[in-house]
Amino acid sequence: MSILTRILILLLKLLVICFISLLFFEICYRNSVIDFYKTETLGLNSTEDLKEAQADLLVFGDSFSATSKTINYVDRLREANPEKTILNFSIPGTGIRQLNTLAKGKIKKYQPKAILYQIYVGNDLLDVEKFKTRNNVSFLKYSFWQASNTFLSLSYLNHKANVLRPKVTYRHKTLTIADFSPDYYNKRSQHDVLVNSNYLEETVSISARFKVKYEKWLREIKTLLDNIPKETKVYFVWIPHCAQVNDYYLNNFKVLNAEFKNAKQYQELNYPFLNNAEQDLKSYHNVKHINTLPVFRGEDELNRRIFFANDPHLNKFGNDVLANYLNSDYFKD
Repeated sequence: MSILTRILILLLKLLVICFISLLFFEICYRNSVIDFYKTETLGLNSTEDLKEAQADLLVFGDSFSATSKTINYVDRLREANPEKTILNFSIPGTGIRQLNTLAKGKIKKYQPKAILYQIYVGNDLLDVEKFKTRNNVSFLKYSFWQASNTFLSLSYLNHKANVLRPKVTYRHKTLTIADFSPDYYNKRSQHDVLVNSNYLEETVSISARFKVKYEKWLREIKTLLDNIPKETKVYFVWIPHCAQVNDYYLNNFKVLNAEFKNAKQYQELNYPFLNNAEQDLKSYHNVKHINTLPVFRGEDELNRRIFFANDPHLNKFGNDVLANYLNSDYFKD
């Protein structure tokens, strides 16, 4: 047997071992064999609260809800309602598919009176299914995207890799520079625009390729709701993309080469993504949709922005606005 043949056989064996290992890890991840996000949970909650047998509110979401405690709207809600137990199980970089691997267990354990699920219009449909196009995408990244559409555990491994990755200079400037700058704007946002310059509009309007993504998202949402007791209140908090709020953010994204065929329609208060979800989920009578776009639009001003200048996330003022709005809405009854 030649050396080349031996090497090929060895590589084949390694590939088989890697695939079997990934398959085993995928099964463990999807069934939450262990608490894969324990570190994130401990960072967002006190050990005393986590010992509670029942919670007043469970919060699920992505980086908008799992941001630093110095600005996080969830902690503002806690400060305003010290008598209530509010547990935050949000995880950066995740979507509804990842949530469905752990939500059932958390709901069963804490028997919440209410659940808040934060939806981000900007990329929640992409979290369900990555881009299918190869525009401006390396072969390795594209291959990873397509594999992660099947193997959820790959998104978990990518999340952990990002956590361990050292902070770079541009990230610091992204959050601290007060004026918009293409040189320092959020890298993921810029990359998504390069892949599909019209993806923001397609997301909001659920047009073109995003209709399929929406149908997959809707199935996952229904899976979540089917695991929630009918007597438990569910609040879907819709966070718009910053470009929906006003022309300041929209024009910034145009500078980043985003395209909007109908900007006026894109910025409508009652947009198709939200409207369709409300209609498609109307049989779930315990669900209330909270559209934050009107209040964000009303509060965002020239010298008082609610989003970072170079990042699509809410800044401290934006989190305060969201907390005040939710506090008057959720806790009023």
